[in-house]
Amino acid sequence: MDIPLNKAYRLLHPKLTVVITSRHEYGRGNSMTAAWITPVSSSPPLIAVAISPERLTYEYIRSTKEFVVNIPSVEMLKDVRYFGSVSGREENKLSKVKVKEGRTVKAPILVDASAWMECKVINEVKAGDHILFIAEVIDAYAREGVISEDITYDLDRFKPILHLGGDSYTTTIGGKVTF
Repeated sequence: MDIPLNKAYRLLHPKLTVVITSRHEYGRGNSMTAAWITPVSSSPPLIAVAISPERLTYEYIRSTKEFVVNIPSVEMLKDVRYFGSVSGREENKLSKVKVKEGRTVKAPILVDASAWMECKVINEVKAGDHILFIAEVIDAYAREGVISEDITYDLDRFKPILHLGGDSYTTTIGGKVTF
């Protein structure tokens, strides 16, 4: 089967689905669903997230140079789909969920998420129709029981949202396979 080149990235899916939260320098918060996120360094701890310049989140991150990566469980799928389908220019999406300020950044965190990474942007790279924000993780924490002692998700207790492409999602059935 030939894959259209503008959909070739889907061969890399499923991908962990996260919610990026940010706050404009003037105070308003926003959220967006993202799957185009990856670690790029462990020392220092750096991640990269691809965001379209058309997104409100792009404007907010550019204004403050910080954001939070919220890692939701499958129980938050309704919120995750909402965050990915409605523009923050039209609605205050964060008014629909419980939020509080991050521990080290001013961007809000989603209280019902399972884990969080608070980040400060150190670089921006134009990547086609997106901007790749490279950010240092300056704080990371998880809800009790989500992470095992070996710092991996306990998939018997946490069901991540995995993006398949478009509006399609899946999750794990649990357990760990060790080779």
